[in-house]
Order: sequence, then C-alpha cells, then structure tokens
Amino acid sequence: MPGRPSSQRRRGSPSRRKPADPAEPVEPLTITKDAELRKVCAQLRDAGTFAFDTEFVMEDVYRPEVCVVQLATEELTAVVDPFEVTDLSPVWELVADPEVEVVVHAGMEDLALCFEQGGLTPHNVFDCQIACGLVKTDYPLSLARLVRYLLNVRLKKSQTLTDWRKRPLNEAQLRYAADDVRYLSAARRELGRKLTRRGRAGWAKEEMARFSRPETYARGTDESVLKLKGAGGLDGEGLAIARELLKERAQLADRFNRPARVVVRDHLLIEIARHRWTDAAQIKTLRGLNLRANAIEALAEGVRRARALPADEWPTPAPANDETEREAALALLVSAVIRSWCADADIAHQLVATKKDIGIFVRALVRGETCPPAIGLAHGWRAEQIGKIVREVLGGAKPVCVGRDGEGLHIQLGASSASGRCQD
Repeated sequence: MPGRPSSQRRRGSPSRRKPADPAEPVEPLTITKDAELRKVCAQLRDAGTFAFDTEFVMEDVYRPEVCVVQLATEELTAVVDPFEVTDLSPVWELVADPEVEVVVHAGMEDLALCFEQGGLTPHNVFDCQIACGLVKTDYPLSLARLVRYLLNVRLKKSQTLTDWRKRPLNEAQLRYAADDVRYLSAARRELGRKLTRRGRAGWAKEEMARFSRPETYARGTDESVLKLKGAGGLDGEGLAIARELLKERAQLADRFNRPARVVVRDHLLIEIARHRWTDAAQIKTLRGLNLRANAIEALAEGVRRARALPADEWPTPAPANDETEREAALALLVSAVIRSWCADADIAHQLVATKKDIGIFVRALVRGETCPPAIGLAHGWRAEQIGKIVREVLGGAKPVCVGRDGEGLHIQLGASSASGRCQD
C-alpha cells in the first residue's frame, strides 16, 4: 500500500512474551499478506481462544465492506488489512471453529460477517458486554468503560468517525483498531472469575448460545418479519407474504448493493402484504416504490409464492395487545419487582426482560395461558431466577412491600408479618 507509515510496526512472527500488565500491551502486527494471516490464525487456533473485531462500512451498501480485521490474545495483537489480504477465509474458519473460543464486545454485527461473507456459523462465542451485564447493573457498557472497570485501563477512543475505507491508515488509526481487541482476553478472564464466583457461568453460556444458531443471522425469518413496524396488523398469510417479500428485497438489495430499506421501505412491504397483491401492475401503483419492472415482478412472484403455502407454514401472528387496565397495572408492578431484584443481584435489568415481554408474560399468567416460547421469562435462568418470583407475586404467595435500609426506600419481597411489613 503506497505511503504506509510502518517504521515502527512489525511483520512476521509475533512475540511470545506475555505482558505482565494489560496496561503495557505488546506492539501490534500489521498483516498485509495471506501467508501472514494463515500463520497468525494457526497460532490463535493453538491458543484455543482469541479476541475478534472488525471495522466495516455499511451505511450506503447492502454488503458490508470489511476494512480492518482485528485479532488478539494476551500475547499478540494483529491488525489485518483486507484491502491487501485477498483471502479472509482463515478468519471465518477460526470464528466458526467450535474448539476455539471467540471473544467479542457487542459483537453481533462482526459475527454476522462470518455468516454472510464466510458462509459459516460462529461457534463458542463469549460476548464481554453481555457477560458484564450479568455481574453489573450498568448496561450496555462501552468497551472503554468495560476495560476501565475490569482492568483499570483507560482507552483513547479518538477515531470513532474514521472512514476506514481510506488508505493509508495512519498510526493513530492502527492503534485505535488494536485497542478494540488487545484487552478483551484479559477482560474475558476477569469476567469469567466474576461469573463463576456468583454462580452465573451457566447463565452466560445460555446467553452466548444464540450466537451459534444460524437463525440469529438469517434474513427473512419469522422473527424478523414480526419485528417489522406494522406487522402486528397482519394475519398468518399476510406474515407469510411479508416474509417472502423480505427475502426478495434482500436479493434485490444484494444485486444493487444498496441498503435493503432503501431499495424497498418497510411500510411498502407491509402495504403489499396487506393487499396480497400478486399483480405487478398493482404493486407499481404504490407511491415511493422506485423499482424497475423486473424488480417489481420479483416482488409479485414473492407474493404468489407465499399465497401458495399451506396455512401450517405461515408464521404465527404476535399475540393481540388486548391488555386490560388491571393487567397493565400488574405489568408495571412486575417491572418494578424485576428492576428491584436486578439492582439487589447486580445484574442489568435490560438483559432480563423488555417491557413488551413483561406484558406478554403477565397476561399469560393472569389468563392461565401458555406463554410464547420466545419470552425469556418462561424458560432458562430467567424462569428459574425471576420468573418464579413473578409467579409467586401474582399468585399471592409472595407479598411486595416497600422497606428502608441504609440506602433508602426499596422494594422488599417476602412473607408478610402481623404488622403488615415484609419479612424474609
């Protein structure tokens, strides 16, 4: 790469010296050759664990353009330049290797690159941001705050608006990229200790399991359809149509390499699904649909394909939001109970349940209905830890009181005494 400032950067074999202090990191390697990348990936595989991050651009494209790949252990840090390295498959294979732990921080989009560009599903992922939320109420914690909390290291986040497509990358940019991974292995180790000490290592494993499911990254799934604004008004067949339209839109966006929501706006997809239009001429009448005839015909074909599906292959509509005033009041109470429990347990309430999930869970309990499997409070560690408490509260077995301690007023859960106060 012309103009690359590299007087202080090394290539080749990384130092095997382990830093005594994470505040004194090993100088990063810059990887610009395929052979160098394969060598580093082999060393990371031997280590059995590595930190992973990317810098990519996707604001104006459908296919994210990977501009930098960062890899690290506590002994080495490597910054890969995909503009010079022609084959990133060793990275994707490493991310998908179930025998190697992949350490990330808020890594969903980076892991999605492995699925979408490498054609492989990530495995054995440990996301430090999620893990930290299981031992600390602050969530989501930025990388800078996380390493300060765990390692007492201050990061200089000075390149947040960098255009990573431009070359050459300067020393400040390379240091910034390296900092995104160089401390993650040490942070993961500290988080592992905290999780084990609090008996929450199993919770973390349960949370990380979703990263190893292909449906987490797939487009046009039942879950992604239900997230579309306006999808709540569609019946099963309408949702099936919207699902097929999402797939067609993804193919069009891929062909044009434009963001999917720019190619066809979400509300237009919902409108087509609502009308069940199988005729391209009808679809063409929509205002704001700027597609050529063959692209509109592809949408119409998606509608026809969905309408030919049997009813048992339609997505299940989201439960109707027919919440009563009493159920709404109980949902607010349950929300307060959950947040109080999380504060006492040092866990981020955002990881336990959303407002919507709480409402659905409460309605199911009040009405004696089966809670949808997608609601986390109904299964796993959430059901064991807080779902059980919510059931006891709504069943009258566990009263909710307001008590006072050295920090002031707070919610108390327990059996009521003769005085009407809660007692453990």
